[in-house]
Amino acid sequence: MTRVVLIGILLLLLSGLPWLGPGGFAEACPFCAPGFGAADSFSQPMEELNTAYEKDGRNALPYIREVMRTSIDPMLVKRAAEYILELEDRDSLPLLEDMVSVVTKRVAFGNFGYGTYEFYCRLVISHTLVKLGSGKEMADKIWKKYDALSLVRKSEIPFLLKALEDPQMEERLLNILDKKEQQQLMEIVLYVLRLEGSANALPGLRSRVEEWARMESRGTESTETNAPTIYYSTLIIHAEMAIAAIEGRNSLLELIHPQ
Repeated sequence: MTRVVLIGILLLLLSGLPWLGPGGFAEACPFCAPGFGAADSFSQPMEELNTAYEKDGRNALPYIREVMRTSIDPMLVKRAAEYILELEDRDSLPLLEDMVSVVTKRVAFGNFGYGTYEFYCRLVISHTLVKLGSGKEMADKIWKKYDALSLVRKSEIPFLLKALEDPQMEERLLNILDKKEQQQLMEIVLYVLRLEGSANALPGLRSRVEEWARMESRGTESTETNAPTIYYSTLIIHAEMAIAAIEGRNSLLELIHPQ
């Protein structure tokens, strides 16, 4: 009985507290944002997509692919992705991979960056790639191009690596922290780790908290003349929140599945 009560308290604490997103404002988890809930909509494009699939089935694939290629509505893209998965259409893999890898292309049209509609569409497609067995390969391709990306595009990478279920995600995110490229980008990394990090990330997070505390105590905001301004005291707060969230999830798992 005591264990059941403790589990209930932990669930309340973990689900009831507001998540502070990058920049310090409360917002919904991006993995629960448009494109990750039920794909219900009364819009005409959604109705046309549903009608095409119900009427033509597999013969509607050219239309479904075109919807995915041209739409920036995450809900519509999610529904199209569901149909592709239902049809087990592996022939759509090149299109899906191209739609995610566009974030790494030097010449590409559209909007980029955390929070854009296109960003949420890329998250939806990344989950689809995982279900089609291409997640790890796409994560590796994106990571190889990371250093050449603009900061706006880099803001998507932590979320994309998670959506692609990259087995090296935590190692790569900690690597981004060490680059100290931009305050907001580092906060995004810590945000993703807070939402989805595992116990494997704890030693790296703790060592960086110690490093940042030393730099903050010396009044050091950057190590080079042209380096971006980094507020280590703020990063420490975000890192400690990530550590607490990960430890909370681990404690909950131990209560549910005691050894």
